[in-house]
Amino acid sequence: MKWPAKRITGIYLAILVEGALGVAALILGWIFPLREQFEASARELGWDTALGVAATLPLLVIFWWLIHADWPAASRLRQQVEHLIAELFPHASTLQLMAIAAVAGVGEELLFRGTIQPLIARWSTPIIGLVVASLIFGAFHAVSLLYFILATLVGGYFGGIVLVGRSLLPAIVAHALYDFIALVYLSRSMTRGYATRATSLEEENAGIRD
Repeated sequence: MKWPAKRITGIYLAILVEGALGVAALILGWIFPLREQFEASARELGWDTALGVAATLPLLVIFWWLIHADWPAASRLRQQVEHLIAELFPHASTLQLMAIAAVAGVGEELLFRGTIQPLIARWSTPIIGLVVASLIFGAFHAVSLLYFILATLVGGYFGGIVLVGRSLLPAIVAHALYDFIALVYLSRSMTRGYATRATSLEEENAGIRD
């Protein structure tokens, strides 16, 4: 099967950008040694993974509210995100969306919560590190003002998890899992919407011909 060039380019671009964030984090972590968030036993890994899954639930509740909210700003945000997904990942498979979400969760958390936040905290305070890293995270996702605000708050949420748990894994799991569920839901709902509109158009054209 030959995939459309646009589809391949968008998927590769997303993986390349998110992967580059992880590489940048590793370089910074090597220059400014940061080890405390990456040290964990096998037992802690299981607990941190479960905590990450649980931490996804509040994000999904907010996502569901935004999708169904009768609020013009929320509707515009959904249209912006759907347009972005349609441009980058048209007809992407579930496996491809899973790969994108996984790379995004690892790459972004390594950089923003694993490197930037503790570095700023080292030179100031943990709260300042949390706030500054969250603002940078929000700016990185600034598709619109509302998206910037929401992304900053989500960044603060992930950063708080790291501060409390002293581990990066729960934030990585929550980030990747949320991204995967949101991407699958939005891309599939877009597909259903296109199919419905196409069927309606065919019915209208049939009615005109009759």
